[in-house]
Amino acid sequence: MTAQMLDIRIQPPPGGEVLYASGQVTVIWGDCRDPQVIAQVPREYGLLATDPPYGIGYRSNWSKQFDQLEGDDGTVDWPAVLGEWVGPDGTRSIGMADKRHVMVFGYDAEALSKPLRLSATTELIWDKVIPGSGDVSSAWATSHEPITFGVHFKRPSDRKDGRGALTARLRRGSVIRWPRPSGVLRHPTEKPWQVMAQLIESSTVLGDLVVDPCAGSGSTGVAAILTGRRCFLVEYKREFAELTVERLRAAERIVARMQAV
Repeated sequence: MTAQMLDIRIQPPPGGEVLYASGQVTVIWGDCRDPQVIAQVPREYGLLATDPPYGIGYRSNWSKQFDQLEGDDGTVDWPAVLGEWVGPDGTRSIGMADKRHVMVFGYDAEALSKPLRLSATTELIWDKVIPGSGDVSSAWATSHEPITFGVHFKRPSDRKDGRGALTARLRRGSVIRWPRPSGVLRHPTEKPWQVMAQLIESSTVLGDLVVDPCAGSGSTGVAAILTGRRCFLVEYKREFAELTVERLRAAERIVARMQAV
């Protein structure tokens, strides 16, 4: 019997708990705001790709399947939290590598540029193709999500000069079109791994480390493994962290079978 079945909300321990680790994957059940968790991310990683809570306390009017996400009540400064993950201002050798990329769902460049030390920001759009039911009090059904792309620079002078405008490995259009998950969802904001794969392939090379401190259902990690990258993931809710482990193990098995052919 699980904690979910007993309606018990369990919190991760200080410093988190490593639920799964392999040569390609690390999954931590933990609070991404915890300095002890942040300290575990390998230095100079290649890409931050994440979908943090938007801070609106959102719950669909038509479904009670999921509880409100932790930190989605507007009290958490998520851009500041993510700033700790790339390395706060004044740091040079911790966090992500210099001149590497950030992809963040739901927040615009104005909110992210200063805390994440970004230049050359661009707004991308995920076109979900199929409108969601979502907030049925609205006259329009939302069928897209914004994604902020930016280049992380350690030096203020590089950001001031606006460098990094042509650093994408694969130059693509700013609209990514892929149907949203439908039917029985595993997570309230689940992303198709194919969408994450397009973001990852445009900004990394084989073997790079992709980091997602708000892993959710683990789609970022699945995309990383299936495209030949590595991943470091943190998820606050135990059931989602366990789902992430299950999906990543499946992705590793698929890659192993492909390599054996």
